[in-house]
Amino acid sequence: MILYGPPASGKDTVTAALSELDERFVLLTKLKVGSGRGTGYRYVSPEDLQALRDAGRLVVETERYGNRYAVDRQDVEDLVEAGQVPVIHMGDTQGVRELCSAVPLAWTRVRLWAPREVTAERSRERGDTDTARRVEAWDEADADLRAAGDAVTFDLTIRTDESGPMESAKRIVRAVGF
Repeated sequence: MILYGPPASGKDTVTAALSELDERFVLLTKLKVGSGRGTGYRYVSPEDLQALRDAGRLVVETERYGNRYAVDRQDVEDLVEAGQVPVIHMGDTQGVRELCSAVPLAWTRVRLWAPREVTAERSRERGDTDTARRVEAWDEADADLRAAGDAVTFDLTIRTDESGPMESAKRIVRAVGF
């Protein structure tokens, strides 16, 4: 399961609702080199990330907010082998394409979206100290989607300003076929 969306589009909130509905949905902990928010990430050193890269274990790497983020193939495989559905948060279409190509699973790709002003409001409400940067990331995501055109397709698009977390999660569960 890939949840794509700009900052404050509801990825964390919808993931929590998914896990509440069905415990098989588990947020994949991304690797992070840098600082800031730690929830949903496992901090690693640049050297550790390079060692994983050299071993061919990194399937996606992105940079944002001065940090480096990565998805470790072994983490995805471990969740699948345990009978769980990895939920991976993505904020760029290139990362979605790379993940789908590198890990041959029957991915359900869900686009979560909210208007720019909702992103700003949610960012302020959750206490982000870099709301302006989050809004810039929304602009980047919007431009990224336009540039990608048909290169990335989504199985489901949900406007999280129009659909609550639990209703969004139920729609996703139906799309997955559970």
